[in-house]
Amino acid sequence: MEIAREGDPVYIYIDEKRRFVTRLRRGGVLGTDKGFVYHDELIGKPYGSLIKTSSGCPAYIFKPLRQDYYSRGILRVTQVIYPKDAAFMIYLSGIGPGSRVGEAGVGTGTLTLAIASIIGSEGKLYGFDISEKALECARVNVEKAGFSDRVILKKHDVREEIDVEPLDAFFLDIPDPWNAIISVSKVLKSSAPLLVYVPTTNQVEKTVLALRESKAFADIHAYELLLREYQVEKDAVRPVTRMIGHTGYIIFARRVLATQ
Repeated sequence: MEIAREGDPVYIYIDEKRRFVTRLRRGGVLGTDKGFVYHDELIGKPYGSLIKTSSGCPAYIFKPLRQDYYSRGILRVTQVIYPKDAAFMIYLSGIGPGSRVGEAGVGTGTLTLAIASIIGSEGKLYGFDISEKALECARVNVEKAGFSDRVILKKHDVREEIDVEPLDAFFLDIPDPWNAIISVSKVLKSSAPLLVYVPTTNQVEKTVLALRESKAFADIHAYELLLREYQVEKDAVRPVTRMIGHTGYIIFARRVLATQ
């Protein structure tokens, strides 16, 4: 049975409106409108335990998942890629433990954290952005999640030459990805996938046409994902009124060896 230790990140769930990710420290206190949660009382408790706040409100202590960092545990300075899109992009990429991966337009770093969790301690993620503010935010989030050993963040414009080892996949989230197709293609291994994320159909068109014209990619596809949760009560099961509809478009392509 795994227990929460000093220095560990924990996810504290009171209800749907009161969910918190914090790192345990001796003498630490989490303040909520339902009472205080004292870190000393959590240290040594098994994950999944029912606890109570200082006002007697019940809560649970969990080991944080990726979705918990996304919803409650990160600093944000930019728009972020939704989990539904990040998950599909990672699935399409085929990356796993030990993979070497590139990401451009790291922003807040939510996709960075998801990729880092998949490639493991033997993998390496090279993250690029032209904004120092975004990079600093991403650094804070990467360190908070404990992935500093596998993530290298650099200030660089990937529309110019990229100096990294050959990569197993590349994730591109910049306003004009069509201008980075050639530079990214040069660091991808043969057959390796490129995943592009854009918010508008105009960008989809420009990117797909640029991929075709480059002759460096084939097997090109564009996708959109919609996610709807259900509200489940006895004799009253129905969709939740609000759903996560359009968030962005995902473009997939594979690197090919030679121009045709």
